[in-house]
Amino acid sequence: MNTDLMSRTGLVPEQMVPQSSPAGPLETAVEKVLVDVRPSNLADPLAGVQQAEESLRDALRRTDAGSDPALAEAVACAKAACEHLRYCELQEARLLLVAARGQLVRSHAGRT
Repeated sequence: MNTDLMSRTGLVPEQMVPQSSPAGPLETAVEKVLVDVRPSNLADPLAGVQQAEESLRDALRRTDAGSDPALAEAVACAKAACEHLRYCELQEARLLLVAARGQLVRSHAGRT
């Protein structure tokens, strides 16, 4: 098992969403933002949170949920997280991003 991959994402390799999937950019952004908004990573909280929000919004623009209900839920969670990031409400944003990550895993499991 690739423990490096598991420690960075919290997912085992079988749960990773391929980048060619509709959720690929969103999953990458969710994982990156979760890391970026850790309190220990925020030397300049406002700049870090703004950058995280922008990258998440960019990924949302490139994601099409289609008819996948789990992916639609992940998109909804990520959009709500963006709103919390806008107001620097990091705990709420992280909670929603973790929920989005769970829905992305569920979406991927439904496609296989």
